[in-house]
Amino acid sequence: MVKLKLTSARLQLVVLILIVLTPCSIALNAVMGAWVELLNMPQGIPLDRSRISGMGLLAVIALGSIKPAVYMIAFWFLYKLLGLYREGIIFTAENVAAIRKIGWAVASIDIAAMLQALVLGPVLTILQITPGHISARLEVGYLIIGLFVVLIAYVMDMGRELKEQDSLVI
Repeated sequence: MVKLKLTSARLQLVVLILIVLTPCSIALNAVMGAWVELLNMPQGIPLDRSRISGMGLLAVIALGSIKPAVYMIAFWFLYKLLGLYREGIIFTAENVAAIRKIGWAVASIDIAAMLQALVLGPVLTILQITPGHISARLEVGYLIIGLFVVLIAYVMDMGRELKEQDSLVI
């Protein structure tokens, strides 16, 4: 149990660092003018960098923050789960709920990326930062992993309920 608590505390620190570094990376991309990387733009779409100021700058940073915001949510739920493990709370309904939240957050990463791709073209076109375009992207890697984590949470919950029922039988 001591090893689990120590490992959880260390991992919790790593996750906290990732939570802090995520907005820092967005800010660094914005300061360096790495708009294509920040927005994950489709190849071949020219970007008028002179139009990225004022409202255009806010829109670009907001659009570039969609997917990282979902990463931060997933990191936060992982941070909370590691906190439960650090306190020695294992195989409880609270753990199952935390794991389920992590699964849904991880699955949402791909949904956020697809949403970002759909919204990116029209918004940048309206702001005259790019010529008229629309793009769609299908991403399912995180979606599959997230749904698998949700499934594992349901199986853990069933096991937890069976253990509780078994402990009531004399």
